[in-house]
Amino acid sequence: MVKIPRVLIAGCATAALVLTSCAGEQDVDATSLTIVTTESSLDHAMALAVADYVAEQSIEVDLEQHHEPDDVFAALEADAQTADDHARIGVVTAHQDPTMEENPLRVPESLEIVTQAPAELGLVPATSTVTAARFQLHQDEAADQPLAPACDQQTWLHVHTPEHEVAATASALADLGCEPEFAAAPPEDTESYAALAEKLIVEDDTVALLYSIDPMIPDQGLATLDVVTDQWPHSNVIAVADPEVEDPLTDHIATVLDALDSDAATDLLRGYHNAHTSSSDLVYDVEHAIRYWLAARGLAEQNTVSDISTDND
Repeated sequence: MVKIPRVLIAGCATAALVLTSCAGEQDVDATSLTIVTTESSLDHAMALAVADYVAEQSIEVDLEQHHEPDDVFAALEADAQTADDHARIGVVTAHQDPTMEENPLRVPESLEIVTQAPAELGLVPATSTVTAARFQLHQDEAADQPLAPACDQQTWLHVHTPEHEVAATASALADLGCEPEFAAAPPEDTESYAALAEKLIVEDDTVALLYSIDPMIPDQGLATLDVVTDQWPHSNVIAVADPEVEDPLTDHIATVLDALDSDAATDLLRGYHNAHTSSSDLVYDVEHAIRYWLAARGLAEQNTVSDISTDND
């Protein structure tokens, strides 16, 4: 049995995971791995999926969480030198740099992208169907600056957009005549996620910049505003490490990230959030949700997966 120990980093504790190995041992150089990630739901869920899969290769795994991607990069740079049998790898959402040609992902030159998940994390302005209908009505009535009257009274909450990229997003909108008020949403956790969904549904003229893969959009019946978003920075989930990290270990990580296409990202987040909010009498937690997601993609044995066919809401 392999245990992911409890770690307290930068004021954020991650719960221990107990995983039962059901795959054969692999001859890898590293016998322990620290996955450095952020507090965001997608990063944390993906880090847990990688941890589960890697732990089944008889590698001891723990998680270290930070607030922002830049904090993850800084932690990896600061602790690049580790024991020969230990590796530190970041699993994190990296944002494009809108100030540079071809918008490369913002990763320090001292670190190397080990692998990149295929899911494209583009931002969309999500809101209630009522606000979306009012927005469309303003577009139809005003020909010169079709978005201006629709945006004037709106508040746009940025959930995944770093502060330094909000200006680029606001500038792209202003070119279209749309200049809403911007406000940062609370740090992403289960409680704030549910509160954001309710806010979008009940409060008029409230818009949230969400990833298009966010299950909140279809599950809560949200609409997206018809605004061109090509100029807005996109993001990708990556594994990043010091260039000296051994290849056999990174192959395991790449196997999991390769499975994260857009549909898989939606499924991962849905299971992650549902596990946090489940009120069923059945024992169903985040560990079960992660293993179910892995098994659905052939990355975990079916006999280790909890039956979640009944309603867990």
